[in-house]
Amino acid sequence: MGKVSENPSVPQMINWISSRYSMNKAALARMFQTTQSTIHYWQKTGNISYKNLMKLRKSYYYLHNTTDSHAGQRYCRCCRKWHPLVKFREGKAICRACENKKTLQHYFTSRDFRLKKHSAKVLIKS
Repeated sequence: MGKVSENPSVPQMINWISSRYSMNKAALARMFQTTQSTIHYWQKTGNISYKNLMKLRKSYYYLHNTTDSHAGQRYCRCCRKWHPLVKFREGKAICRACENKKTLQHYFTSRDFRLKKHSAKVLIKS
């Protein structure tokens, strides 16, 4: 069957399944329990929910008769790496490390703003 890419894109996976098994969008929609327009959207944009991405990856690797090297993992959209599921909060697309980094960055930015605002008030009063 050839070598399977470790991290194929959503359109690549859909197009491979579609061409290999001669499936149209209606058949793919039934396979993934969604609509034809959703399949079209996935193919054109590559935007897909985590739940549907896992369905697609499982099908893709199953049809290739191999295992997914990232099973039980999730892709972080911030650092662009695969991490174990425990490193993600429920419903988040970025890992806890990236989330903490963004929170600290926001904290220090707003803290600096508040300090400047406070020092300006002190100068006005004096």
